[in-house]
Amino acid sequence: MKKSLFASTLLFFLLASAVSFAQEAKFPPVPSAPTVAHRGFSYIAPENTISSAKKAIEIGAQGSEFDVYSTTDGVLYLNHDGNLKRTTGYDCAAKAIDSAKLFTLDFGAWKGEEFKGEKVATYDAALQLFKGTKTRPVIEVKENGFEEKIVEGVRKYDLVDTAIVIDFSAARVKKVRALEPNLCVAWLCSFKVENETPQSMAQKIIDTLKECNTNVVDVEYHAISPEFLKILDDAGVNVMCWTVDNPQDIERLVGWGVKSITTNRPDLVLEAQKKAAEEKK
Repeated sequence: MKKSLFASTLLFFLLASAVSFAQEAKFPPVPSAPTVAHRGFSYIAPENTISSAKKAIEIGAQGSEFDVYSTTDGVLYLNHDGNLKRTTGYDCAAKAIDSAKLFTLDFGAWKGEEFKGEKVATYDAALQLFKGTKTRPVIEVKENGFEEKIVEGVRKYDLVDTAIVIDFSAARVKKVRALEPNLCVAWLCSFKVENETPQSMAQKIIDTLKECNTNVVDVEYHAISPEFLKILDDAGVNVMCWTVDNPQDIERLVGWGVKSITTNRPDLVLEAQKKAAEEKK
């Protein structure tokens, strides 16, 4: 009985905090991106390249995620790892390379012979590619120091209302929100779910989002449950999730109504979402 009373009391305070959060703050509309291709359509093309971005657009993904670093001379470019060796063969920290060397590297050969010779995708080129398409850029910032350039690029291509910026750093989320209040920015996070409850994870998210002035979270999908989603929905928090490739997991998350799923298999997520929509008719 005591445990039940404690859980009920905790849920009451969570919901009270949630209502306050939703009522107090004003946020830009969240662009719709039910299917987000992870690093482009990276299942069939080399990640974080123009090829993978084009494949995401071609298949009809509403979003295409990519990661952004800066060269030592200030050129923003697409890359995930902290070191370039896995995708280029060149052993160098991603933040320690200059643009002259970067432009000589092959970002495609590791994925297959047909992609040999694929050059680095700059941030500018990626934004230019997505402008005017139905696929919105989902931009992950990997380091400090170039937040202003991220915002400048989005403004340059008139993507403020359609792009989504994501970041594990709450401080950078707060900074980007301050630089451009009309830009949707999500806090990326994950949890050791065996050490948490839906209530504890939701509360940590609500507290962090308050601190960084946003209402969007992009959470590792193992944290998600119907109870977790309800608490955050009642709080006015928009939930995105990453990175889901297993068909059973995809079907379950779609069935629970998760609004945005990041995946290496956008083909499978699009199919599951289409099936779910047809079954509701």
